[in-house]
Amino acid sequence: MEPTSRSGPMPACPYRAGLTQPHGPAMDQDLAAFYARLRRRGGPVVPVEIAPGVGAWLVLTHREVLEVIWRADQYSSDPRRWDAASHGRLPENTPVPPLLGPRPAVFRLDGEEHLRHRRALTEALGRLGPRQLSRLVRHRANALVDSWSVRGAADLMTEYARPLVWEVFAHLLGLSDDSITTLDVLSQTVVNGFPDAVQADAKLLDAFRRVVDERSVTPAPDLASWLVQDTALSDDEVAHNLLALALTGGESTIGWIGNSVRLLLAHRGPALVTGIGDSVSRLMEHALHAGAPMPNVPGRWATGDTILAGHRIRRGDLVIPCLAAANADPELEGATASRTRAHLAWGTGTHGCPAKEAARVISEAALEVLLDRLAGLRPALPDSALRHPSLWCGAPAELPVTFAATTSDTGRGRVASPQTVMEAPAERRADRAPHEAPPQRWGWWNSFGGW
Repeated sequence: MEPTSRSGPMPACPYRAGLTQPHGPAMDQDLAAFYARLRRRGGPVVPVEIAPGVGAWLVLTHREVLEVIWRADQYSSDPRRWDAASHGRLPENTPVPPLLGPRPAVFRLDGEEHLRHRRALTEALGRLGPRQLSRLVRHRANALVDSWSVRGAADLMTEYARPLVWEVFAHLLGLSDDSITTLDVLSQTVVNGFPDAVQADAKLLDAFRRVVDERSVTPAPDLASWLVQDTALSDDEVAHNLLALALTGGESTIGWIGNSVRLLLAHRGPALVTGIGDSVSRLMEHALHAGAPMPNVPGRWATGDTILAGHRIRRGDLVIPCLAAANADPELEGATASRTRAHLAWGTGTHGCPAKEAARVISEAALEVLLDRLAGLRPALPDSALRHPSLWCGAPAELPVTFAATTSDTGRGRVASPQTVMEAPAERRADRAPHEAPPQRWGWWNSFGGW
């Protein structure tokens, strides 16, 4: 590991042999301890290899993470500034483009373009009915618990958090229930950086383009229809923003549910866990402070040569703010930030998560059903044995538990599924043409078969 300051300039692509590799087997450990060791050995900013042959700067302290996030003039969200990509220095068949490549969507743009996309998303998300959304989550959550409660054991990631969130997100995004399993598999492939991540991203994008075409003709009560009707976005931009919501919003909500249950089990050990009522929201906040549903921001790029915590960052370098490490920064111990919602789990500034309130409604309803239905909930594996799939996932890959088996739900707390969680647009947008061409093309991205 290099020291925190150097006398010479850093190469434009901070990759070289011997870097710490926060990917693959390296993630199967206590991530808080992993980030703490990196910070102790390397300081606030360390060079890492985030995928084979792909170098980046990982930012581990609260102050420096805020500096990178807030200084959009120095650290852009637009991957077209990535020097390694634009000069062909990324390894062939690398899995990073779906999360770190250019995309005409809200989290990959700067300035006025970013604001145009964010306004459209914020307006569409603002049409969600929180009560109806909570009822939908509770209905589907109870059905999932019914399907395995008789066993007295379950994996709360693969059998609860993941299928539940994707059922709800499919409803919100305009996808059919038949697509839920495929959506889950493809999303995990992209976010976890599996070898066929680029192909999985292309399949997801095709699915959302089909949704956009359908909603252009027949609006429905979902986010896709409202975004299609918005004159600010092209059809292709709508499809990419729906995909961005799925990848970031869906996976973050899954992580929030999983981390909340994990925190509860770890703190209470084998003690019986029953419904905890109003304390669910406090548990959720503690889970955000303890980590982050998506622990690392998928990319900022230096707009010019600069200095960050003593390191020379070159123009076009990839810089990754680690939200989970920032939340656990020892400098924050005892500060008022640790006792409020001033964590960085959802990012901050203009690129803060626009869907965090929807994620809160979904996660809270999911946890309340789970803790109300499962008596005697206990971990089936020690916390240290849980695997972490990637740099971009804060929750474990699995969360096996045991509980008192039950034959059926007695109807306690059961709610009917609402017909909709938002109103449908009145009509098709008049100036919209199906298959509208995207406004921009990205040369290096096309070489990976993404667009």
